Amino acid sequence: MSEPIVDELVELWDAGASVIEVITLEESRALEFGQRLASRVGARFSFWSMHRGLDPVDPSAREATAALDAVARHEGPLVAVMLDLHDALASHAVARRLRDLLPWLAANDRCLLLVTVNGGLPRGLAEEAATVLVPPPDADELGEHFDLIARETVPERKPDTTARHRLVRAALGLTTAHARRAFARALGRDPTAGAEALRIVSNEKRRLFARDLGLDFIESPEPIDALGGLESFKSWLEERRSALGPDASQFGLSAPRGVLLLGVQGCGKSLAAKCAASFFGLPLVRLDLPLVMGASGAGPSAEESLRRALDAVERSAPVALWVDEIEKAFAGSGSRGTDSRASRLLGAFSTWLQERTRPVFVVATANDVSQLPPELLRRGRFDELFFVDLPDIDARERIIALHLRRRGKTLPPESLRSVSDQCLHFSGAELEQVVLAAMQRAFSMGREVNEGDLRRAARELVPLYRTYEEQIKQLREWSRGRARLAGREGTLLDLFRRVSDSAEVKS
Repeated sequence: MSEPIVDELVELWDAGASVIEVITLEESRALEFGQRLASRVGARFSFWSMHRGLDPVDPSAREATAALDAVARHEGPLVAVMLDLHDALASHAVARRLRDLLPWLAANDRCLLLVTVNGGLPRGLAEEAATVLVPPPDADELGEHFDLIARETVPERKPDTTARHRLVRAALGLTTAHARRAFARALGRDPTAGAEALRIVSNEKRRLFARDLGLDFIESPEPIDALGGLESFKSWLEERRSALGPDASQFGLSAPRGVLLLGVQGCGKSLAAKCAASFFGLPLVRLDLPLVMGASGAGPSAEESLRRALDAVERSAPVALWVDEIEKAFAGSGSRGTDSRASRLLGAFSTWLQERTRPVFVVATANDVSQLPPELLRRGRFDELFFVDLPDIDARERIIALHLRRRGKTLPPESLRSVSDQCLHFSGAELEQVVLAAMQRAFSMGREVNEGDLRRAARELVPLYRTYEEQIKQLREWSRGRARLAGREGTLLDLFRRVSDSAEVKS
């Protein structure tokens, strides 16, 4: 398990690294890696904590400087995993003693593995130390732990391959201890490894995200059928979904990186993010960037909060990350911005978008493109930019039918077409309000909803387009040549439809 980590440690040993910072949430894995490194290079293994001393070399060496002196006195090659030394290095005397030892350690086959959670060695040592970032256990490791827990918990029943894959995938991002606990609870409650078991493992993942500022685990992403219209976007998702399988990587394709959805308010951008995650079969996490950027006080800084949030997301990959109204977070930043902190965070976030290697599918949404930093629009950070316009008549018909169907209601196709034709320039959110208002009227009169109720509700609702017509037209103009249309050209289709219907009536 995690053989690449051990290979990297062996390479650093061979290169003469005397201090290696091992960044991990799990001390047990760091100890395992140290033992395997010692075995591979023919060195003695030891570990130090303030409680147990340098075990087994000198258990009495509980103080940090005493432990370093014990390492120096030991004869022969030694690998020592130092569990508490990063805290003791806050003392100048301890840090000085270690820096003085560095040349001697390198020349005498001594290697210290300093275990930290978030890094942060003091200046001077940070530049001297090598760094190894230990990712959470991968699917193969988690699969082994799952099989062991399954044999112990339900020895008479072996979960089928599909159920096993589903639970192991849901546990990605958890530590070994968290995953084993989640598997034991899940199989104890649901020996079939079904929906209840999956819910328990997902809840463990939610608790993981709850520790990080600005992250929210979305329990139930919407199915793709919940998205009315946006045919071009749906086709793109269908095409990219094939790139998630193992055959795609063998063909030379990488997993899809994400999309930026720009457009009119209330036209389904947030819903599209949820549907994309569901369509790809990925858990969905929402990142509240304004909350992260407002971090202050006694807690971590905004920069640290963003780094921790993105690290948590990557640890949980494969996952979908939803960043809503991204332009609000970075207003005043960018190449021409005046907010230096926002610019630094934009740089960090943009670099992560460009350089991330873990399978994180990012769906970002934006309403006001005038506030959108150009850095986010560069290709490579997103696979595609989509413009989400007001729905055309066909999309409006599907949206109205969808909201009626969700509430157990139906109308004849000709009635849906008639109401949809009346709702020119209505957004998806406004169409939902039309359905709700119509149903309220019908309920108050003690009967089923009909076409007349919908038409009356449509007449009484003033769409956003009437107030912001110029801004919407400017948004359409901006998107021309810059973004791909998520649906179809609604205004032109409505115009052609009206001309066609008029010609049929005259004939």
